[in-house]
Amino acid sequence: MCRTIVGISANLCPVDETGKNIHTSVSRKFVDGVRLAGGLPMVIPLGDKSLVEDYVETIDRLILSGGQNVHPQFYGEEKTIDSDDYNIARDEFELALLKEALRQNKPVMAICRGLQLVNVAFGGTLNQHIDHHWQGAPFGTSHSICTEKGSVVERLFGRASRINSVHRQSIKDLAPNFRATAFDPRDNTIEAIESVDGRRIIGLQWHPEFLINEEKGNLELFQYLLQEL
Repeated sequence: MCRTIVGISANLCPVDETGKNIHTSVSRKFVDGVRLAGGLPMVIPLGDKSLVEDYVETIDRLILSGGQNVHPQFYGEEKTIDSDDYNIARDEFELALLKEALRQNKPVMAICRGLQLVNVAFGGTLNQHIDHHWQGAPFGTSHSICTEKGSVVERLFGRASRINSVHRQSIKDLAPNFRATAFDPRDNTIEAIESVDGRRIIGLQWHPEFLINEEKGNLELFQYLLQEL
C-alpha cells in the first residue's frame, strides 16, 4: 500500500541545561494525527535551505507546525515586546519550505505559528502580543469558535466548536488572497484561514493534533489534508 507522505516541520529543542544537546523535535501528536488519518509522517529537520527542494519532492503534503513567534522583521516591524521567543533561522527555513511547497503545488496545513508564518509570507501582519489566549497545557479546550458559512472548517466543525488556545500572537492584517473562516467570538481573533486563489492552503490558530480524540472535526481535519486538500 502506497501511503501519502506528510512532511512535518520540526523545531530545535535543547534537552539539557547546557543547551548544547539539541534535538530535532515534533510533537508525537502530529505524528499520531497523520498516522490515524492514513498517512505516513515524515519529520523535516530545521537546517540547510539548499535541501528544501529535495524535502518537498519527497513529500505529498506539508504541515507547518507550532513553536516560536515569527520575528517581526519579516512583516516590516520592530519588536515591541520584551521576548526572546524567536528563531530567525527557523523563520527563514520554513519560509523557504513554504515557497517550495507552493512551487511544487503541494498542499499545506499550517498550525498556530504556521498559520502566522503563512499570513506573513503572503503580506499580512501580526499582533505581537494578545491577552487571554494562553491556556497553558494544550490538552482540553478553553474557548469556542464561530465558523464562516461555506468554509472547510464549517464543514468539518459545524457553525460552532470548542478549541484549545496556546498562542500569544495573532493575525492583525490578513494577507490578500485569504479568507478568515473561524473567529473567537470573545474578541474576533482570527482562528482559521483558507486560500481563495486556488492555492491549497488551510491554517488553524489552535492545535488540532491535541484534540483528535476529544473534539469532533480535528481528526477529520487530518483526513481532509490527506484526501481532499
